[in-house]
Amino acid sequence: MEQRDDPQAGRRGENWIADMARVVTALGISPSDHETLSRVAGLLGMERAAPVRSAAREEPARRPAPATAGTPVTGPGKPTAPRLREPTGFPDELQILKPIGMQQAPNTGRGWSEPALAEQQSRKPEPLPHQPLLPPASESATLHLLLSRVVHEGPVDVDALLDTVCRGDALSQLPREPVRTLRFGVQVLVDLNVGMQPFHRDQAELVRRIGALAGEHNCSTRYFSQSPLQRSGARAGWSWKAYEPPPPGARVLVLSDFGMNTGGATAELQGEWRRTVQLIRWASCRPLALVPAPPELWPHWLPALMPVLSWDRYTTTARVHSALS
Repeated sequence: MEQRDDPQAGRRGENWIADMARVVTALGISPSDHETLSRVAGLLGMERAAPVRSAAREEPARRPAPATAGTPVTGPGKPTAPRLREPTGFPDELQILKPIGMQQAPNTGRGWSEPALAEQQSRKPEPLPHQPLLPPASESATLHLLLSRVVHEGPVDVDALLDTVCRGDALSQLPREPVRTLRFGVQVLVDLNVGMQPFHRDQAELVRRIGALAGEHNCSTRYFSQSPLQRSGARAGWSWKAYEPPPPGARVLVLSDFGMNTGGATAELQGEWRRTVQLIRWASCRPLALVPAPPELWPHWLPALMPVLSWDRYTTTARVHSALS
């Protein structure tokens, strides 16, 4: 090779581009054979520049990634950017992470002194106990006075017998002491009007207690709205018919407000109740009303038709005796 005397040429024996051209010409290497040219340049100790692309196919250069602790360094202060792989796609279903284990608390040797509480079971709340409107302590005695009838069928009245004998009067039958009986039966008329809606449970409970006291076979219940004269019955409203009184001697107990709570205590309602009470008395029965209101709120015509008592805690046996006497 030719040695140059240029002082800036560097060390002796350094190969130049002219040497590369001579080798390529001597070997007949095609200029388009880049792989062979690169090998020849490597053997001559020269770095071959990358082929220059045309402007039409030139792509923008990518920025090198910032150097990190794991980035390899090939030159002084020049980190080489790692090659990034293109994403090939995502899985159809992401996997859920599963725990590989659980860490248990250290055993300190301590335990609970009391057993664990049982889980609270969800259940429907029980209804509150019913509190009757009549005094609970004397309710049975009060109902017996309201529903029973006095008959002279008790033991022989010795005093009355001696008086008759001493006067010299003839005896047609032995005098007997009066007793109360429920054998004539009871009919309960229950008003289902809107004004009595707050007392529906009290009505049902009272009907149940009357049935237990007088006997189911000796007690009948008829339902109505405002007045039983035109429509009343023991079952659903579509089966109601005109009112029929019970057998003779029965007690008829009315549970109603007589229209006072709905402003319906009119002259028409008064006439219907007057005819209803007449039917009861013509059948030799005795009507009685329990009204859930004080006397000052009663319709003025009501006490003239039948005995009336307030349906509250102040209705004692003494008041019942006074009202029925």
